[in-house]
Amino acid sequence: MDTEISDRRPRGSGNPLVVFITSFSAAIVVAGGFGIIIQAFIIALANLMGFGSSLIWAASAANAFLVLWLFIWTFARSWHVERRLAAGLEVDEPKLSILANFRG
Repeated sequence: MDTEISDRRPRGSGNPLVVFITSFSAAIVVAGGFGIIIQAFIIALANLMGFGSSLIWAASAANAFLVLWLFIWTFARSWHVERRLAAGLEVDEPKLSILANFRG
């Protein structure tokens, strides 16, 4: 017997500024934290193995690209989830495509 009451009223904030700030902040925290950890790993591994500066620059550029992609994806995903919650829908499965999160 299910005693839980199903409540289908909209959740989340409908204010676009609040949604933007929330999404932007989440993207900074996720991508920034990931980037700092990976960059520390790159520098530590380069110092431990004695790699040259050109390899550090190449790995740092790859890390920067990955962090930028993660930032944009996290922002898009957070924006998408907030829109679904405001519409009273359930959260769907995440997709790796950035554009898929901006579509309805």
